[in-house]
Amino acid sequence: MTPILGHIFALLTAGCWAQNSIVYAAAGKRVTSQTVTHIRLWIALPIIFIVNVIFTGRLFPAGLSGSTYLLMGASGMLGFCIADLFIFFAFVEIGPRETLVVLTLSPIFSTFFSWIFIEELLSPLQILGILTTIGGVIWVVLVEKKGKEKRNRNERIGLLFAFLGAISQACGMVLAKQGLTSEIHPVSANLLRVCAGVFGLAVFALLRGRFREDFTKMRDTRALLLISTGALIGPVLGIILTMFALTLAPVGIVTTIMQTSPIILLPVDRFVFKKKVPWGAAGGTVIAIGGAALLFLV
Repeated sequence: MTPILGHIFALLTAGCWAQNSIVYAAAGKRVTSQTVTHIRLWIALPIIFIVNVIFTGRLFPAGLSGSTYLLMGASGMLGFCIADLFIFFAFVEIGPRETLVVLTLSPIFSTFFSWIFIEELLSPLQILGILTTIGGVIWVVLVEKKGKEKRNRNERIGLLFAFLGAISQACGMVLAKQGLTSEIHPVSANLLRVCAGVFGLAVFALLRGRFREDFTKMRDTRALLLISTGALIGPVLGIILTMFALTLAPVGIVTTIMQTSPIILLPVDRFVFKKKVPWGAAGGTVIAIGGAALLFLV
């Protein structure tokens, strides 16, 4: 039952990412995607410290091996800084749904990288489940793009950044998996990753001369509320669930289930935003669910 529990955590994470894609896209249009990426971690960090005290009795994880600190730091820099800068820019330029479909390439990269670097092998049925799930998710998104106008330059750049985000995200997950040994609690692992991410984003904000400006933009109370909500659901709850999932299941499977966010967004579009959902999207949904079910069964 342990791997299945990891799959469930990954599925709950997908729900967190679906919520994040909506609120961060809305916030990014008000205060820029770079500001959203930066400020959300400053909001999340004190909450994560409190959660770490609750779970481990310590404010900060001490006495770990140097390799654990290094792996978690590098994972956080890639996942919370580099990957998210790419992804949130893409959210603003091409929208949350199309960005998420490009990010479905992340499980393919993570499966390959985990095989090369940590010798994590998957069975043929597991690989089939991954490819089936990814295929269904891509179908759902492409159905909604059918017949739309030719892409402009900003859309092409947005797609490029989404692709780079997928690669960075995959590398971050593999590093996190490698660092998640028995000596570190998953909540503490999240804390180390967020600290590294905050450091990287703070340096980036200073280099572009926007560190103070990012905080002054929070006078926009609507943007602050959106970012705060996303910070609680994403870097706090979502990433903690991800760390637990990685301790229980292979990287490729965890990242695949996490990328089912576009499927979760379908009922949100239909019942919350009152958008018409094409019938073709139903076929893609069935395929994606079938692939995810295969991963659970295997």
